[in-house]
Amino acid sequence: MKTMEDESVYEMIKDEFEKSGIFKDESKLLPDYVPEKLPHREEQLRLLARLFRVLLKSPGAISQKVIIIGNVGTGKTAVSKRFGLWFERFAREKGIDFRYIHINCHKDRTLFLILHRIIDKLSAGMPKRGLSPYEMMHMIKDYLKKNNIYLLITLDEVNFLLRSSGEDVLYDIIRITEEEEEGEHRFSYILISRDLSVFETLDRSITSSLMHNIIKFPPYTATQIYDILYERAKEAFLPGTVNSEVLKLISEITGVDKGGSGDARYALELLWRAGKYAENEGKNKVTLEHVRRAKQDTHPIISSDLLDGLNRHEKLLLLAIARCLVKYEKAMIPFGLVEKEYRIVCEEWNARPRRHTQVWEYLQNLKNSGIIMTEISGVGYRGKTTLISLQDVPAKVLEKYLVENLKRR
Repeated sequence: MKTMEDESVYEMIKDEFEKSGIFKDESKLLPDYVPEKLPHREEQLRLLARLFRVLLKSPGAISQKVIIIGNVGTGKTAVSKRFGLWFERFAREKGIDFRYIHINCHKDRTLFLILHRIIDKLSAGMPKRGLSPYEMMHMIKDYLKKNNIYLLITLDEVNFLLRSSGEDVLYDIIRITEEEEEGEHRFSYILISRDLSVFETLDRSITSSLMHNIIKFPPYTATQIYDILYERAKEAFLPGTVNSEVLKLISEITGVDKGGSGDARYALELLWRAGKYAENEGKNKVTLEHVRRAKQDTHPIISSDLLDGLNRHEKLLLLAIARCLVKYEKAMIPFGLVEKEYRIVCEEWNARPRRHTQVWEYLQNLKNSGIIMTEISGVGYRGKTTLISLQDVPAKVLEKYLVENLKRR
């Protein structure tokens, strides 16, 4: 039987679900959100339109390929997704069935998973089990031809795909377009990477068709980040809860011309975290002190979308690495100690530890992500062992981030 106390607790929790004294819609600050307005990326959008215009004028005549490069938080993903939505719309207005598919290669990190994602997005009802990637590729091609559909595919974080699976994956994906007959090119690509170095080792047969169309995304200045925060704050916060001084402080912290990284994602994360601190304190305004606290508890190298791209056991292994670095107070720690700590962490989080070969694969994925560095031991160590260190992020900060992330998931 419910008591008055039960009802009061229920109403309190219901109230927390239904309203906030700070946020109107905090999801507008998260990495997955693609805003309508993309300040200071109009030129990149214009270049994409010029390069892909031919696909709308002469569908199937060519396969277009474009490379987008830029550091983390420079708007590459948001611009490509927004362009993809508009491109589909423009094509539909011209009576062309063009589908945009955005693939995060950090999550879909093999050819099989990429093809699986394409089939899912097409909602084609095609079988996915018991087929080789080559069979899946040709099944997709036949489906597109039968239904007169064209694809624009973005391979985001393609640098991670190439480092983890090798250049043959990209060759196999792009080879589909090269096999088409004249007038039947149904695949075009946007490849997103942090820099061009990952393409330098590729076979000339691939790079010759890739290196002509490159769009660069420079880091944001403080003024540009302020404009981004201003637009996003209008969507995310209740009126009067965030003032210009708050946005200016975050812009000064993150702007590339002020010594920051020029990372808009980091700026948005600072704003979101500052808002959460204000909300948790029951305040009706975000203050400069909330921003300072957010900066103290946040690190630009760690971003929620980077952690979300890791699977659960990669997060647990990374947590083990952070804890070992804190526990032993060393710049680098041997893989053996990390693996022991990983098993302890798995027990703590009710996860079944993976075998040595799988854990080693997770370690390589973390290295390819740029989160950790590894090297082979030298003098002072018995035998050869792999030593692990973090890039620039403090181990204690990373440990706190991972625990929060694992709890949320």
